[in-house]
Amino acid sequence: MKKPLVATIAGAVALVSVGAGSLASAMDKAITLRVDGQAQEVHVWGSTVEDALAAHSLELTPRDEVSPSTDTPIADGSIVDVRFARPVTVIVDGELKEFWTTATTLGQALAEIGLHDTATRLSVARTSPLGREGMTLAAVTPKEVNLTIGKDSMTVRSTASDVLSLLIENGVIIDSDDRVSPSVVTPLTAGMTVTFHQVEVKEESGEQTIDFQTVTTEDATLAKGTERVSVEGQQGTRHVVWEVVYVDGVEESRAVLREDVVSAPVDREVTVGTKTSAGGSAGNTTYTGSHTDWMAAAGIAASDYSAVEILVQRESSWNPNAVNPTSGACGLTQALPCSKLGPNWNDPVVALAWGDSYVKGRYGSWQAALAHSYANGWY
Repeated sequence: MKKPLVATIAGAVALVSVGAGSLASAMDKAITLRVDGQAQEVHVWGSTVEDALAAHSLELTPRDEVSPSTDTPIADGSIVDVRFARPVTVIVDGELKEFWTTATTLGQALAEIGLHDTATRLSVARTSPLGREGMTLAAVTPKEVNLTIGKDSMTVRSTASDVLSLLIENGVIIDSDDRVSPSVVTPLTAGMTVTFHQVEVKEESGEQTIDFQTVTTEDATLAKGTERVSVEGQQGTRHVVWEVVYVDGVEESRAVLREDVVSAPVDREVTVGTKTSAGGSAGNTTYTGSHTDWMAAAGIAASDYSAVEILVQRESSWNPNAVNPTSGACGLTQALPCSKLGPNWNDPVVALAWGDSYVKGRYGSWQAALAHSYANGWY
């Protein structure tokens, strides 16, 4: 018996419908698509990983990563992992480093280039998320530095960017007088030696004595070696203000800023005899001629006469036979030991010639020797 045409057609339509449904079911896959660690369940009409990526408009570059590979077949339950590459620029201790990473946090990315040390100072937090636009940051690695503060020396580990930051980090407060080496703006480098000395500049004041001078008047009627004091000398005083420099608490120098005379000294006035007779070269002998004659004969420059006059007066009162009973210093210039002058030690020309050589060799000039004598009472 033949089937009715309508029934035949209906059967054919049903067969086609069943076939199409089976095909659609075969092409539609329920998979897990994970992009940069964020997972979602999706349906994909296709058969490979590449189809899944295209279905969700995920375009990859050679730097991006996908797992499994794009030609891998997919099925229900497949997991497709996509990681996009990000550009990272790090300025490490002033040196520029650029790289690409698929890490999604800054800490993971830095670990890839060896910046593991958590002591490294970063311009952003190490836990910061890393978006697809990437990141630019600065990093300062810890360095061992030799640090001297005053008398104390130590080795410190620091991520300071420069010398100033290192000192502040170690509790040092700096002002313009302090001494820092190298300069505070110098970038910190491993093994560097940094020294700091605290400098204080203070004004201090006090009283000083002013030595009196001896004014000598010659008297040709008195025997040579005779002295008569008409006015006793008296010291004066002055008020002095100094600028004093202290380095690490120890005085380094002081300079006079100003001084005012409180009481003037009174000169000592002495009359000395110059009456002489011809004599020899040793013993208690008298010599003819003036002080100027003796200085000229000794080869002393005329410009030094005034300083020599004062110094010799302070030392021996111009007595060629003067001998210090305590020290044994002798002659006009009070040489010590007396043997420096030789057997003619009381010859004024011999003594002055030796004194000229001694003063210039030790002080450079008679004026410098006189200044030392004023300051210290001897030369």
